[in-house]
Amino acid sequence: MARGEWAGLLVGLLAGFLFVPIACLTACAPKVAVNADQSEPPTPQQLRMELSDAEALFADFVTRHNIRVGRLETFESRASLELRYSDADGSHFDQCEADIFLASGGRGALRATKVGTNLLWVGSDGVRGWIFRLDKDPTSLTIFDTIDERVWGQSLEGIGASEFTLLAPSSVRALAAMQPLPTDIALMAIADAAANAPLYQRFELVYQPFPKIDARMRFGADGLPTMIRVIDKSGAVLLQANLSEYEPAQAANLAQGGWPKVARKIEVRSTRSKGDARIYLDAPIAMGKRMKPRFFVLEELIAQLHPDSVEHVISPAMVGGEK
Repeated sequence: MARGEWAGLLVGLLAGFLFVPIACLTACAPKVAVNADQSEPPTPQQLRMELSDAEALFADFVTRHNIRVGRLETFESRASLELRYSDADGSHFDQCEADIFLASGGRGALRATKVGTNLLWVGSDGVRGWIFRLDKDPTSLTIFDTIDERVWGQSLEGIGASEFTLLAPSSVRALAAMQPLPTDIALMAIADAAANAPLYQRFELVYQPFPKIDARMRFGADGLPTMIRVIDKSGAVLLQANLSEYEPAQAANLAQGGWPKVARKIEVRSTRSKGDARIYLDAPIAMGKRMKPRFFVLEELIAQLHPDSVEHVISPAMVGGEK
């Protein structure tokens, strides 16, 4: 049997349990089951060993991921930002500087500037979300009265909706792999992976970063996330983030060896809005040296930024509809 045929057999045998729950967390080093003669199909015992090894490997990845993310509850960084998006005025490309601030409770802010002038301010207090568009005259503010899974699960409306989907604090945290993985995760075989590829390249994690939203996460050999995709009910990719160039972020009360690593290069693509954002972090830190409480208080931001117009986007649930 040719290699491609037994690779198909592997996928077929796994098809009955493509979603394999990781029932326990372990730090066991995996024993990679490799058939010495790649022209021979793997035996059922080898397939069971391989799946067991993959479960142990990814359980270790999850443990290490959640320890790392636990040290990133407070995070800030300067950054370079490239943003492509479309609106009623056509297609746009902005290249600017940015400041990212993430705090507990879903609070966060992203400020984009060019030559010292504010272009965008995207933020959330954990319940509401907002985006100030300050690069056009008249300036505007769009307030999303509830954000939860609507950030990814539905098409947001209003001025700046595309940018908000890409740059909302919940999006940045989840797509930059700074969000803890839940307990009800599953392991899924990657159908088009090469049969002789390392285990970390042949499986991915399936989880829900927010209620009703499915995501899939892939890892590198070092156990750090390299890709996160948000999937709709039909299996189509809504958002995809590619992560690379990890470096330690200085953290208070931790020795340098314990500093959590973060991806300096974050590339996010939205297939629904046909927009994308490229974020290049500059000297990220796991603390809030420049962070101010007022960054997450909408009323204070309105008083400071003086938008010419304000639009509210109300959740369907608030008007009797269904999410």
